[in-house]
Amino acid sequence: MSLQKLKVSPRLLAGIFVLALGLGLGTPILLKNFLPFASSGKVELGAANQPLASGTTGDQDRQLSVADTVYQRANPAVVTVYSVNELGSGMVLKSSGLILTNRHVIQNSILASVKTSTGQVYEGQVIDFDMRYDLALIKLNAKDLQLPTVTLAEAVTVKPGDPVFAIGSPAGKAGTITSGTFVGTNEHGSLQTSAGLLSPGNSGGPLLNAQGEVIGISKGLLDNQSGLATSIVPIKELLDRYERIHRPAP
Repeated sequence: MSLQKLKVSPRLLAGIFVLALGLGLGTPILLKNFLPFASSGKVELGAANQPLASGTTGDQDRQLSVADTVYQRANPAVVTVYSVNELGSGMVLKSSGLILTNRHVIQNSILASVKTSTGQVYEGQVIDFDMRYDLALIKLNAKDLQLPTVTLAEAVTVKPGDPVFAIGSPAGKAGTITSGTFVGTNEHGSLQTSAGLLSPGNSGGPLLNAQGEVIGISKGLLDNQSGLATSIVPIKELLDRYERIHRPAP
């Protein structure tokens, strides 16, 4: 089965980049009005953009409670990434402004605009990437930042059938959480999820376990619409490389 990257429609991109790039990167008010973030506590379960019906009980209530806990823990550190030809998601790895996203989100750009969950927009520079695993690091050009960060899982311990969650900007709706189940790890080491969990705009956002820990980064869809994510292992390897390079001299 072929891999489909989670790309946003050209029409949506055209509107966004007229604001974000045509009018300059320093326009957080315009961006906020054009593409507002979902309000805190927005939880959608099942397929992307299909809210859970009201009045549910039992297992669905428990699932909603878990999703809400995951959302409250992780969403403050999830961002939207705007590059020249793409809109995607990302996550804050370091409070000083180190952002992880997909390589295909930034493509060949060296600059990107990043919008946080609170609506602030920062310019950033692509400082490293991993083409094999579709990863990229962006460093925000701002001093004295204290951004909330995601929590990285120690390892991928989920089993087939376990619940998993994704947060990102499906259909441009930033700050949306969707739920699904873990299918397994494929022969290339990618994490496969149930159909409907991911959709265009989720690229670069976190794939989370039931504890709200990052176990991977969403990156694409297979022909059957099941999702694919790069696991936490190459993410940590890229982060370790960054820390070695930027470690202060003794």
